[in-house]
Amino acid sequence: MATEITVPRLGWTMEEGVFLGWLKQEGARIKSGEPIFVLEGEKAAQEIEATEDGILKLFPTGPAVGSTVMVGALIGYLLAEGEKIELPAFAARPHDHAGTKLPPVPAAQSVEVPPPHTHLSEPDANRFGREAAALTISPRAARAASALGVDWAKIRGTGRTGRIRERDIMAAAFELERETGRVQSAIPKPEMPGRMAPISATRRTIARRMSAGVHEAAPVTLTIRADATNLLLAREKAGVAGAADGPRPTLNDYFVKLVAIALQLHPALNAQWHGDAIFHPDEINIAVAIDTDNGLVAPVIQNAAALSVEQIGTMSRALIDDARNSRLTPDQLARGTFTVTNLGGRGIDFFTPIVNLPQCAILGIGRVSREPVMLDDKIVARQLVPLSLTFDHRVVDGAPAASFLETLVRLIESAG
Repeated sequence: MATEITVPRLGWTMEEGVFLGWLKQEGARIKSGEPIFVLEGEKAAQEIEATEDGILKLFPTGPAVGSTVMVGALIGYLLAEGEKIELPAFAARPHDHAGTKLPPVPAAQSVEVPPPHTHLSEPDANRFGREAAALTISPRAARAASALGVDWAKIRGTGRTGRIRERDIMAAAFELERETGRVQSAIPKPEMPGRMAPISATRRTIARRMSAGVHEAAPVTLTIRADATNLLLAREKAGVAGAADGPRPTLNDYFVKLVAIALQLHPALNAQWHGDAIFHPDEINIAVAIDTDNGLVAPVIQNAAALSVEQIGTMSRALIDDARNSRLTPDQLARGTFTVTNLGGRGIDFFTPIVNLPQCAILGIGRVSREPVMLDDKIVARQLVPLSLTFDHRVVDGAPAASFLETLVRLIESAG
């Protein structure tokens, strides 16, 4: 019996990915577990393995390298020896958000569609029909249409085979708002020389997550300064003692460790908002924001509280190398419960980091600067570090968040 090859979901929010090419030729004999194609999901590319043995059968009009494919799209088959199958002209067969398959569009069916984003008269709407549109709208677009009050049966999709995508719904909503006068002004097209840069899949993922962190959460930011003088001295001593054992941990590695300890004492900051309940993970997994040529990524140091600073440093260096060489896997980006982002190297003091949902908090670390402070009734020079904690007020209140920062400051100032 033929085994379907479909586009898998590589991340919890993934609705579509970028097809990066087949690793095997048409007619190749495939073993279960053998990589057969490459898919780019949310910030990472991954080799997708076969789930069964078989002979690879591809669609003549299958996805091109670099094309966008929806989660659940049918892109090929694995056939038994001597088995034949009649390939439909329309290959993509989407899944809905819950994983239930929608019926495929019949190969012989021809559907007339109106011009893009045109609002039709009632007779025209009846002529084009909802049933045809229902077969070509993505789950994300359907949710957007419901939220924005857009009649998607009157929209022509820009996706493959006319599939209605979220961008089509957003464009139609904007046109509707402008027509009804609810939008007073619109961003005009550029009137100066320049170029339009296409938005990458990574950039779209970053935009979607950052927007969610602002619009779906209730973000609040608290700031404080910590005296990092003792922490810097402890790092210097550790570097001298372990000089023969390889690179010493960075200051950021120490912060990851101390944050993990503070989260053990304040687990509310490690919690997550999930619909009608607050989820409390049994693990403390620290995501570390890394700037790359392709955009911001946040690979995760799993079980950080149980690791030494040296172990965290080794893992951090490996993750940074993988991130900057586009080798991160979905597993390296998964299961984060708290994020640390450091802009101190860019000369930034305080800033407002954005929560990476479903996490409820993120710590921003600024530059360490030598400043005069009062200590034992004397003015002395100390190394101060600014800290900015953004948290989701739906999950945790201000007092527990402030207590977490107080504990973190004590840990930093008593280090060594």
